Formats: sequence, structure tokens, C-alpha cells
Amino acid sequence: MNSEGLSLNGEGTAARGQMLNVRIPPNARFSRTVRQDVLKFATKFEMSGEDLDEFIFAVGEALANAIEHSHSSDVIEVRCQLEDDKIMATIVDSGGGFKVDALANFTLPDALVERGRGLPIMRRCTDIFAVHSVPGRGTAVVLGRYLRRKRGNQETGLAS
Repeated sequence: MNSEGLSLNGEGTAARGQMLNVRIPPNARFSRTVRQDVLKFATKFEMSGEDLDEFIFAVGEALANAIEHSHSSDVIEVRCQLEDDKIMATIVDSGGGFKVDALANFTLPDALVERGRGLPIMRRCTDIFAVHSVPGRGTAVVLGRYLRRKRGNQETGLAS
């Protein structure tokens, strides 16, 4: 861990299987640093701008939920990895967890409601989305985005 309480792995050149692992205390003051680390990691893979923006936004939402709702002082772990034609992120807390079946039909709330947008936003900003949670044992949110690399001003199909 560095002096800010962050543990970083995965520096170097972009290669399949490369991984970023960030561990933070459940404190919102570390959110920006985590998003910057994920952005730096994801940028190595030449993702298109829109894909990158949406992926980082989804990671930020998952991290915010873990910080706010875990109700635990244990660290939150954010792992990112390049897998074949996609970038994946898993945000894990060891907090209170919840019954996942409650998520079966979640949608965006009414426009005037203040809360409840995190999970629908994560789902809409990713190609792969899953929530694994066990009451009393924590939650893991899995986010993935297929890589559509940009070349010059054009976006190509899936990364090779």
C-alpha cells in the first residue's frame, strides 16, 4: 500500500491478462483516485472515447455504492483485467450484502426521485453486468465492456 492507503498492481505495457488491483478504505475521498487509476489502465487498450467514458462511469457508480452501502470498515477492492476482446472490472466489498433476487426488475426511478439510479446506470453503460451478493458476506459487481478500438477518427470492430 502506498501512503494514501492504495495498493496498486498492473503497471507496464498493455497485454492480454494484464490486471489492475486497487484496494481502498470505504471512504469517498479515494473515489477520484480509483477512477483515475482505472482510466489510466483502460487507456492502454485504446478504447473508443464513448466506451471508455461509459466504462469509467459504471465503475464509479459501483464504487460509490460499495462505499455507501457496504456498512463495513473493510477495504473495497477494484480489479480490472483485459480478457480477450473485453475489459472487465469487479468491485468487491465485504459488507452487509443483500438478496440479489430483489434486483430482478429494477428500472430507473421516477425523474424526481433522488436515489436508485446506480444499478440501472451500470447496466446501461456496460455490455456485461452482474451483481453477486450474499447477506452478511458482501457484494461483488462485475462490469464489462467489449473493446472497440479507435484508429484515427474511426472506430473499429472488436479489438484483435
